[in-house]
Order: sequence, then structure tokens, then C-alpha cells
Amino acid sequence: MSDRAIERKRLRAARAALTPAVRHAAERAIARHLEHSGLITPGSRIAGYAALGAEISCGSALRLAERRHCRIYLPRITHWRKRQMRFVPVTGRWQRNRYGIAEPQGSNFAALRSLHVILVPLVGVDASGNRLGMGAGFYDRALGRLHTGAWRRPVLVGIAHSCQQVAQLQAEAHDVPLDALVTERGLVFFRGETV
Repeated sequence: MSDRAIERKRLRAARAALTPAVRHAAERAIARHLEHSGLITPGSRIAGYAALGAEISCGSALRLAERRHCRIYLPRITHWRKRQMRFVPVTGRWQRNRYGIAEPQGSNFAALRSLHVILVPLVGVDASGNRLGMGAGFYDRALGRLHTGAWRRPVLVGIAHSCQQVAQLQAEAHDVPLDALVTERGLVFFRGETV
């Protein structure tokens, strides 16, 4: 088993050990931190995710975005074998994918550059913003285009419990680093700013 696989297993166990009450309190605290961050501004385009298993939900943050009249997007897997996903506007039509994750339907995909903020789930994150995901690579492939080009890119904000933070992760060439992390303890920008 690789070092990343061992770390992923350890961090998933730590996250799974949290009680539902602790998870729910953290979700609300994260929304409060985002509320005062300046990241979720009226009318912006915000991408979130539907939590899977013990992942922390970004539901409270997305409700905040709705109250601020933001346009909300969620990921939808578009090609399983190639591990591709795109962001789709939230509509009234939903379907569960093979992982059991609720996905909005439709084909009105958002161009990555049109999004202002992407809330990103994770298993672990280090002090430089390197993210350890679930291991399937959907986010790395979807966000990989952010490595190229000089156009404005969305702010990538990891959503996690503080127990998911580690000092250092072994980054791989395809990993897309986060711009910021928000936990129940607060919001940290990896370029040094703290809100």
C-alpha cells in the first residue's frame, strides 16, 4: 500500500469517527466563516458538491449562496471510464449516480472559467494546499485545466474538518492545489491570508 493510500485510510477513519452532531456543527461553522470571507458575493457562480458518506456537507454554505442570489452548480459525472465530471446548474431534476451521489440533470455545463468559487471535498489537506481526494481522480481531471492558461480561474476552497489537516502530503504531478481551506476553526488562504 502506498503512503498516500495509508494516509487516505487513516484520515477517512478519523473523519468517520466524528459524530453526526460534530459534523453538523462543523458544517454550520464553515458556512459562518464563508459568510464573512468575501468569497460568496451576491450574484456569483458557486460550485459545491453533494456529500458522500462521512464527507462534510457544504449544504449550509450553498444555502448562504442561494440567499445571496448566487447561481449554484454541482458536479455530474459525464464519463465513468475516463473519470470525467462537469459542473451543472442546480435544477429541480436529480438522479443518483452509481456511487449513490445525487447529481443535477441537464446538459447546460458550466465552463470552469465562468465559476467564481469551487467548494472542493477532500480526505486530507496539507499546509501548502495539496489535497488528498478519495482516489478516483474526478476532481483532479476536472480541475487539471486550471494549470494551463492565463485566464482568471475560480478560487478553489477545500471544505474539511480540522482533523483532516496534515503537515505535508506527497503531491503528484496531476494534483491541483487549493487556494484556501475552511474548517470549523476558520478560513485559511494558502498564500498567507487568514479570515
